[in-house]
Amino acid sequence: MFDFLAFLAIIILFILLMDTRGRLKRAEATLLEAARRIGALQRGAAPPVTGEATAEVAAAIHETAVPVQGQPAVAAEATPLSARSADPVEAPDTISAPPLPDVAAAPAPKPRKAPVPAEPPVSLASRFENLFGKTLPIWAGGLTLAIAGVLIVRYAIDAGFFARIFTPGVQIVTGLLFGLALIGGAEYAWRNEEKLRDVRVPQALSGAGIATLYAAIMVAANVYQLIGPLLAFLALALVTAAALGLSLRFGPPSALLGLAGGLAAPAMVGAVEPNVPLLAVYLALTIAGLAGVARARRWPWLALAALIGGIGWGLWMVLASAALDVVGALSIGGFVLLLAIALPMMAFDGPRSTLLRAASAIVGAFQLALLVGYGGFAPLHWGLFALIAAAGQWLAWRERGFAIVPTISLLLSLALLVAWSDPTPFWFGLIGLSLLIIHALPLLIRLWAVPKKLRPALELCAIALAAAPLTKWHFWDIADGALALIALGGALLAATGIARGWKVEGRTSDGRVAWLAATAGALLALAILLVIPAWLAPLGIAAVAIALIFFGKAALDPRIERVAAGFIGTALIALVATPRALVELPRLIEGANGADTMALVRWAGLAAAALLFAVRGEGPIVRRLGQIATALFAYGAFAQVLPANALMLVPALGGAAVLLAARQVPFSRVDGAAASLAVLSLTWAALPIAIWSTKASLSLVGMPMQFDDTLLTVEPLLLRLLLPALLFAIPVWLVRDALPRWLRIAALSLAAIVGGVALHSLYRLGFAATAGGDFVETGILQRLIWEALLIGAGRFAMSRGLTGLARPLIVAGTAHALFYGLILHNPLWSAQAVGGWPLINLLIPLFLLPWLGLTRMPPLFAKAPAQLDRAIQIATMLLVAGFAWATLRQLFHGSLLAQPGVTEAENILRSILILALALGFLLWGIRAKRHDWRIASLVLMIGAAGKVFLFDASGLEGLARIGSFVALGFSLIGIGWLYSRQLAPDRDAAPAPA
Repeated sequence: MFDFLAFLAIIILFILLMDTRGRLKRAEATLLEAARRIGALQRGAAPPVTGEATAEVAAAIHETAVPVQGQPAVAAEATPLSARSADPVEAPDTISAPPLPDVAAAPAPKPRKAPVPAEPPVSLASRFENLFGKTLPIWAGGLTLAIAGVLIVRYAIDAGFFARIFTPGVQIVTGLLFGLALIGGAEYAWRNEEKLRDVRVPQALSGAGIATLYAAIMVAANVYQLIGPLLAFLALALVTAAALGLSLRFGPPSALLGLAGGLAAPAMVGAVEPNVPLLAVYLALTIAGLAGVARARRWPWLALAALIGGIGWGLWMVLASAALDVVGALSIGGFVLLLAIALPMMAFDGPRSTLLRAASAIVGAFQLALLVGYGGFAPLHWGLFALIAAAGQWLAWRERGFAIVPTISLLLSLALLVAWSDPTPFWFGLIGLSLLIIHALPLLIRLWAVPKKLRPALELCAIALAAAPLTKWHFWDIADGALALIALGGALLAATGIARGWKVEGRTSDGRVAWLAATAGALLALAILLVIPAWLAPLGIAAVAIALIFFGKAALDPRIERVAAGFIGTALIALVATPRALVELPRLIEGANGADTMALVRWAGLAAAALLFAVRGEGPIVRRLGQIATALFAYGAFAQVLPANALMLVPALGGAAVLLAARQVPFSRVDGAAASLAVLSLTWAALPIAIWSTKASLSLVGMPMQFDDTLLTVEPLLLRLLLPALLFAIPVWLVRDALPRWLRIAALSLAAIVGGVALHSLYRLGFAATAGGDFVETGILQRLIWEALLIGAGRFAMSRGLTGLARPLIVAGTAHALFYGLILHNPLWSAQAVGGWPLINLLIPLFLLPWLGLTRMPPLFAKAPAQLDRAIQIATMLLVAGFAWATLRQLFHGSLLAQPGVTEAENILRSILILALALGFLLWGIRAKRHDWRIASLVLMIGAAGKVFLFDASGLEGLARIGSFVALGFSLIGIGWLYSRQLAPDRDAAPAPA
């Protein structure tokens, strides 16, 4: 309690300090304005008086007027400023009136005081001395005296010798006399203010006296039982009235010190077990009196301090009282209700009053919630909490600024119901129903009020959703039917909110109906799940989704449609969360060994529900989600009855049917389903394509592709790749005008890639079955046939005007021929059989086929770059040179050109061949006017000469490459009084004579 007292003292001293700072600022402003005004008057100009210092400036100007000897004093207010400003200003030492010879009765001019120089600014040291030497000691002394009065009473209890001398009655009388003496001293100080010249002394004494009287009465009633409760209440009421009167007389400090003493009195006698009802009544009277003073004098800070102290005491009474009887509980409840509701309504006014009142109500609700929890969830405590909850609803109905109070009360209600340990069904139902009425009924009334707010609807949804889980939480063995009825009751509550606003104009402009519909749907689905078999759970939720989509159309609210779509997603979760999912989900990949009727009903039912969204949905997002769900659920339904080999074609067949439907309906009505089925089909194709891609990647580094995997056999290639690619590509081509260009190109490209992988794999399998799988003997032939098929198909497509199809075919065939046939597996350095007959072998097609592909490149591109033709000419030169070199090699080595060794004749013929090629290039360059060929001829001739004179004679010595590079109490009042006399200006000092 002493810690609480110290904390309270700090708060009071802080408030006083802030009040002192404000007073000092106003005094300084007044003095400066007065000095400026006086100086202006003496100079002959009177500036307007502004600000709060008007009255003080007028008084200061009045004091500057000194009556002339023998003339009556004239008030400054009686003389106009213009007349006074025209008076002559003399030197400071001589003031005289000008001669007026013709006017005998003219009054003499009024002598004036010398101008008062402006005071220098107050230094920091002076301010420090004024604050800690003059201001704070007096208030601290008053608070100390108040505490001293309480300690005297407590000492009278604890000191043995003192107790033997003074009987309890004498002790109480002594305390009362001490308190009255302090109040008398305050009155004396007030009446002799001219001597003390500090109004804070009577304020401190009166506050200390009030606190002492409070303590004496509390001890007499609660410790010694010298007076009964009724008499104690009357005495406390009398002291409270006295505090009210003294506060009105002595000002804010007296009220603050009375507050401190009054709130500290129970703490000082806290060693004795308190009487909770008496303490609650005492605190209520004390705080009510201070709130009354605050209201009368417009001191909201006093009411706020009193309420904070009362809240602290209320919290202490709740936590410190282990077992409360009926009277104690009612006392605490009444005290909290008084602080939370009644006193804030009386004490606070102004722009911030609503915030303060709402905060008080919320704190009161928290305190009563603690009372319910600490009191063992007794019905009486629940009644008190229900009372403050109802009061919060009344406040929210009275003023809009209190709307947060019922919300906090609702959250506290739900938290208490969750934390309630072992409730009986009767009391749980009664209290839950009472809280439901308190919170739900006002929400239903205010739900569609103006202005529109979403929070009441959300709170109503929370109430509706909480009933069933709370009941299940406390009564785990409750029957499913009973719990379903509770869920239906919550759904009915949400539906009632919708019904109340059905004819409200503009109800579709916000999400209130959607939130309520979602809540009602969720509770209806819960009730359905509680009464149907578990395997039908997805269909029960889907039924609610269907009901919601039709309700959304009737309500003309597109948000409800999206809510209904969310229930389809929930149905999917229920589908995979039920035990049957362990059997049904593997069939999506493995297929079914036989028909499963229950599984078919589950998946087909969800597909039908999703189809309704795809067809009847108005929003594009909902429609597409419906299409996607329909495709997925329909595939799942087929998976429950079809084997894997047939299931592979279901997405492709479905996708083809959906795409062909785009000829009759807008493509946007089927695009989601088509994309979903395409993804399913690609999922089936993913594993074979991944295996093929791995082998193809390895072939880029020289490892021949071996089709030895089971997924790269004929059946998977047909069912997973080729047929699905055709089933998608053909409808896409047929409905190409209905598709966006980018989508058409992407779809056809994807189908071409999948189909190309299948065709390549099937070709390799067929070639291996026909010609064998020896890579050395058949590698060139196998590649040539494949490349010829690609380039030939490209040339055929080009002849038909299908440039978009011809371009990838020709480019792929040409690139394949150049990379695999002439770079990676060139027979000159890789063991590849070309044939044993000279000129009648595979060398001619090996070098001719890429040239045919290269020469068809420019027509493939509308704007072929100029460099493309030059690149083709260079490639042609290399092909010619490579063919001639390989042919010469074949003449000497037969079918395998990569055999080691060069004969002398071959070496000489190589030189001759180079010269012949140079000559041929030159002649062709002259005839075709090709500069590149002539340059190539020159290069070949230089090469031939160099070979003869250098390489044929001696070996080539290599050159070494060299390179290197080097890096965040009475003594206090006395001190204050002395400082006050030393620091205050002497107001009785007469001005210096002129």
